[in-house]
Amino acid sequence: MKEKNEISALKATVFPVVFGVMWGLFEMVFGSYLHMINFPLRGAVMAGFGAIFMCISRSYANRIGVTLLSSAVAIAVKLFSYGGFKLGPVIGIFIEGFLMELTFSALKFNMLSVFIASFLCVLEGVPHFFITTWIMYGGSIFDVYINALNNISKLFGFKSSFYIWILALWILCHIVIWIFSALISLKLIRWLKNEIP
Repeated sequence: MKEKNEISALKATVFPVVFGVMWGLFEMVFGSYLHMINFPLRGAVMAGFGAIFMCISRSYANRIGVTLLSSAVAIAVKLFSYGGFKLGPVIGIFIEGFLMELTFSALKFNMLSVFIASFLCVLEGVPHFFITTWIMYGGSIFDVYINALNNISKLFGFKSSFYIWILALWILCHIVIWIFSALISLKLIRWLKNEIP
């Protein structure tokens, strides 16, 4: 029994560290590249991949704190990114890990919790954008955005409803990334011979 507990504790340390390092390296290389080329929805894309790493890590070691440990390791690796330190992605990784940890701890690890946790992880980027923008640039930045949109509308003759459709498309893209992320997580977990209760 003691040996079994020791193996379980070892798994709860090794797997989140391994997948956290993998996630951090992915953030360091692929995430930094997406930021360099200003890829649209890069935050949601990287959150989707982060959700995959966290779900797989939790499937190997289903214990409280495992997901938070994975995100902490990913942040530590991300700090060495060649793109330099960026506060937004680091905060994002922490919040994603925290939300997924809460979900898995409250609902246990199963198919439903994988979908809910992935949803929270990917959709976290929507309020995250507004909050971090406000923190970094102040509330007046949104007035600048609104004025810029109004000027563009006048220049090209767009109606105000045009921007509502743009916002709806932005949220829809997040939803597509969420579903893709959750399905890939489940597929990889099954492929790696892990049972989802």
